[in-house]
Amino acid sequence: MATRNLPSAAQCHARRTVRPVQSPRTRAALVLVLAPVLAAISACGGADRRWVGADPLTPTAVGDPGSLPPSVTAASAEAGQWACTFRFTPQHPARSVALAGTFNGWSPTATPCTGPAADGSYAATVRLPAGTHAYKFVVDGGQWIADPLNPDRVGDNHGGDNSVLFLGRLARLTASPAAIGDGRIDLDGFEHLPHVARYFQRALPRSALVRCRLLSGDVQRVSVVVRGGAAVPMHVAAAGPLYTMYETLLATPADVADRPLQYTFILEDGALRAAHPATFTVKPSAQPTLVTPAWARHAVWYQIMLDRFRNGDPANDPDGAIPWTHDWFSTAPGEATRGHGSEFYKFYVFKRMYGGDLAGLRQKLDYLRDLGVNALYLNPIFKAPSHHKYDATSYIHVDDHFGVKGDYAAAEAAEDVADPRTWTWTPTDRLFLDFLRDAKARGFRVIIDGVFNHVGVAHPAFQDVRRNGKNSRFADWFNVTSWEPFEYRGWAGYGELPEFRKDAHGLASRAAAEHIFAVTRRWMDPNGDGDPSDGIDGWRLDVPTEIPAGFWVEWSKLVKSINPDAYITGEIWDRADAWLDGTKFDAVMNYQFARPVVAWICHKTKRLKPSEVDARLAELRLTYPPAATAVMQNLVDSHDTDRVVSMAQNPDREYDIGNRVQDSNPSYDNSKPGPAEYQRARLVALLQMTYVGAPMIYYGDEVGMWGADDPTNRKPMLWRDLEPFAQPQENFVMTEHLACYRELIALRRRLEVLRTGDFESVLADDAKDVWAFARRNARETALVFLNASDQLQRVIVKRRGDWPAHFSQVFGPQTSAPATADTIDLTLSPISGVVLHGTSAP
Repeated sequence: MATRNLPSAAQCHARRTVRPVQSPRTRAALVLVLAPVLAAISACGGADRRWVGADPLTPTAVGDPGSLPPSVTAASAEAGQWACTFRFTPQHPARSVALAGTFNGWSPTATPCTGPAADGSYAATVRLPAGTHAYKFVVDGGQWIADPLNPDRVGDNHGGDNSVLFLGRLARLTASPAAIGDGRIDLDGFEHLPHVARYFQRALPRSALVRCRLLSGDVQRVSVVVRGGAAVPMHVAAAGPLYTMYETLLATPADVADRPLQYTFILEDGALRAAHPATFTVKPSAQPTLVTPAWARHAVWYQIMLDRFRNGDPANDPDGAIPWTHDWFSTAPGEATRGHGSEFYKFYVFKRMYGGDLAGLRQKLDYLRDLGVNALYLNPIFKAPSHHKYDATSYIHVDDHFGVKGDYAAAEAAEDVADPRTWTWTPTDRLFLDFLRDAKARGFRVIIDGVFNHVGVAHPAFQDVRRNGKNSRFADWFNVTSWEPFEYRGWAGYGELPEFRKDAHGLASRAAAEHIFAVTRRWMDPNGDGDPSDGIDGWRLDVPTEIPAGFWVEWSKLVKSINPDAYITGEIWDRADAWLDGTKFDAVMNYQFARPVVAWICHKTKRLKPSEVDARLAELRLTYPPAATAVMQNLVDSHDTDRVVSMAQNPDREYDIGNRVQDSNPSYDNSKPGPAEYQRARLVALLQMTYVGAPMIYYGDEVGMWGADDPTNRKPMLWRDLEPFAQPQENFVMTEHLACYRELIALRRRLEVLRTGDFESVLADDAKDVWAFARRNARETALVFLNASDQLQRVIVKRRGDWPAHFSQVFGPQTSAPATADTIDLTLSPISGVVLHGTSAP
């Protein structure tokens, strides 16, 4: 579900920290500049620092918060942080005001404001490190407002702006002022946060990946020293115009698992050799470790909206189901007379049902196997009135229009929604379990959509609240704002989607939480025998940031206790650092991957350069634990965006902005794209299949489906055996396009190095619009060359000493072979790519 009315800090997030490659756009970007984390020196290591082997640097005096807007004040706090007070005065009387931003995961409930004061203002104080912080005020739980007194803003990727606070004396810098070898080190540019995976990750049983960040050009050497051990040199992980990140794999003493590990950093520049003044303390056994399912590294995901995939049983069709091959933009018989109105985008297109079902999905499992995908993500399948099913009537039963029509009502009448002991299995539920058995027998993993933030108005618990008001036993489940008249909060302001009530820790109603836990058990281990092989393989979570993280910590523990090999992914459009810390999710739908990829390959005048794409993706790899990066759902489009080939036809827009014909962009070109756009879509697919993480295909992309954002991105699937469709000159399976997808997926599945190998950037040639990278493991190396220009490009890359002696071309238009023992010489066709593969001698 798109978070269209919610804030997105994506632009700010994408520009937050280290920029591994310089570029004009990078130098103009927002960057996060954090003050030093002057951790309190522990009692056992504070007075006696002889183990460090270097005198401490003198910390920079903290006292300059920089230029702040009149709505924000800042007072110096311990550990180099600032106590920042944000003030806001609503234009109209408000029931509540909260502060949301990058510092609290954009939670609308985590940081409530106090007030109103005598002047009508509300205020909240939070402790923040120096740097850039995007934020908004949330009025009455649903109205997101940028700070009217702060002129510094950045687009929120949903047509509005986020306010940006520049905090600290370095916050507005775009390039480092440091000079190498001058014997001076600015501690205000240093950052190391032991509790953040970006800076400290448990790795092997007795090792940890440790990173720190300094101003670029400020030091010549960095090392980390552990109390009781020797100094370990660190190497550059990424370098940009403002900051450089250093890292090393640190072996921890064998006896340190159950006691605090104390360490600090030695910094050298010119004649200066000094230690960071803080002793950092970590108890490795207390650090959460993210362990993700091994199978997810090998996944090629395929997203399916069931009503639009295949109609295998017309007997269960909803009343008035639209003929599958009917012209999308034409009124179907009787469609304009059902009380929905006659305007295509205003009314009836959103009410359409096509009759896709479980029978159709089972019929097409062989098609999916031949395509090469091996992991299926199903949009919601539970009982709901809409085609998309994000308005659940029940989490207990699969929608009867997907199985046996009419079997839901009797089940609901006999059950108590709050008592799992009364729950039954309908014939449709059993058809879904049969589908799971068939899919798994063919080698598929299956996850389903968990929409646990809200339900639909037909949900029995909500209906009971409507009938009985305060006296309902479900009265505490929902966010009721007024009992007389009856008013409640719906997700994103939609009354059709009543939200569950939350508190600072999760769902406010324990009974509601227990209901969701029971639903989770039901579908993960249907027969309750402790063997989850008959259940789903995991969950995709809809708008999970709407629920405070405490709920997800508890829920994720439950999921992993049922099936340690289950996969949890969240719909998080922004940076997801806090959600991939080993206590919540395995991965997210990687929209942060999609944004730079589309901006490079699909845009024209506003396109990113290869060096910028390289930098943004490097930033993500630094930010997330490697275990998460390896299993990210690397999508480029979904049910919440325009299709990728239409993105190429409508270039130079922010990702997922200006793509809805009915409101945000009436001039959006919704016609079928041309050959060049499909060629660019195939280049995107090549990048998906060769990059780190698990590629995800939105149903129909592989056969050439196109369209603007909802609703046109949700047309019924094109099938050869159903042709001719209406408008047959446009609506047909594009066999060449399909063949390319099959070849690319087969390549990924054939070469293990593309699924599990390390990533290494090889070339980012902005002048030629070419990007190249290597995927490597101990035995194999794959070299991937991508040419996004519309010209032939000759590329010469110097061989590296640890590459195989011989490469063979395994994908792409035939090109010149490697020229010499020292170089690889290729001529790349326009808008195309080449993959070379080599094996090292054992």
